[in-house]
Amino acid sequence: MSPVRLSSRSLLKAAWRASGQLHRQPKESPKEFGGVEIAPYKNGARSAACISADFELSWAWRELPAPECERRAEQERANVPFLLELLERFGIPITWSTVGHMFLESCRRGPGGKAHPEMPRPPRNDRWRGDWYLHDPCSDLRAAPGWYATDLIRMIQASRVAHEIGTHSFSHIDFSEHTSTAELVRHEIEACISAMEPFGVKPRSLVFCFNHMGYQHSDLLFELGIVAVRHRDLRFRLAYPERTPSGLYKLYESMNLRLSDNYAYVEKGRIFIDEAIQRGTAFHLWFHPSDDRRVFEGALAPIVEYLAVKQRRNEVWVATMAELSSYREARRQMSVQRAERDGGETLRVNCAMNREKFGDPEVTVMIQRDLSPRRVMAKYPGATAAVSVAFSFDERARRLAFNMPSSVEQIRID
Repeated sequence: MSPVRLSSRSLLKAAWRASGQLHRQPKESPKEFGGVEIAPYKNGARSAACISADFELSWAWRELPAPECERRAEQERANVPFLLELLERFGIPITWSTVGHMFLESCRRGPGGKAHPEMPRPPRNDRWRGDWYLHDPCSDLRAAPGWYATDLIRMIQASRVAHEIGTHSFSHIDFSEHTSTAELVRHEIEACISAMEPFGVKPRSLVFCFNHMGYQHSDLLFELGIVAVRHRDLRFRLAYPERTPSGLYKLYESMNLRLSDNYAYVEKGRIFIDEAIQRGTAFHLWFHPSDDRRVFEGALAPIVEYLAVKQRRNEVWVATMAELSSYREARRQMSVQRAERDGGETLRVNCAMNREKFGDPEVTVMIQRDLSPRRVMAKYPGATAAVSVAFSFDERARRLAFNMPSSVEQIRID
């Protein structure tokens, strides 16, 4: 007898509420300066959404029997082109959290036959007997495609969608306290930075392997350029991006992609997205590209399509992990002084953020005013002339809105 599959939206919503998965965070305070608001999310969207993929090939499955490890890597290789086409179809960017070793064209054993002798080993390994790099073939893409992925990485970079390539450590380490040290983490991230450099990539987002949080390394990660991590917390599935004292942003996970015989998984995704819109929080879906193709066809495709619809309505801003974190940091650091002058308005903007780490993200400014302006002009530090800024005006709400880089020092509204 087949199990009963729960599909009623109202019952599903009640179930998620009862389980605590829709537990509410306290409402976030607006960022407002005398009628000038820095929107919580880009374009004034009511919520944000991230999707992250743990891109690992064989590295995540080394403790499994060799045939199963190889099967998963082969499946992942076959899925990546399919996933890229799916995401392009709906214009949805994601963060590919990638094992750093996969950026290598090849590698060879060192003196004495040891793989990567320059890399420290974890202080403890409960997953298999022997050296941490025991399974590394020390070969190349042609001979060992389950361990190298330069072809797939270039494919991601060539996509019509601007995906982010983040890091999943160099060798898929466990960031837990008993399996990692500061020396190990430093070498792992620095090895990623070095391997990614020929591809023009500098990692800014990290997904902790095995979803084991390693916040004891927060200061070090931020020093090395990481600004966003995926965070697991069973208390909250829909949450605001949370800044740690080190400067890292925690992006709370909402759902792990799967199929379910017990309930309508896609409907759960839609419920969570709608709840995020209602609350102004962020939705974060994650998956393994090595999953069965049916998971992507039956679950990811309809959820991505739903996000695309919501994004067209400006109810959701779909961003990569680094984009969302950089926007929130700019919003946090920004202050505005509003003054009337010469028949118009002047906004003096200050945003003392660390642009070396966060970049120069565009932020969305919303201003209450009675009439639409003729023009909006922006002046940058050191520039002799102002440049025109595209804007919109909602006559019903009497609200002017425009995007501007965080580095703008002055806005003139006439």
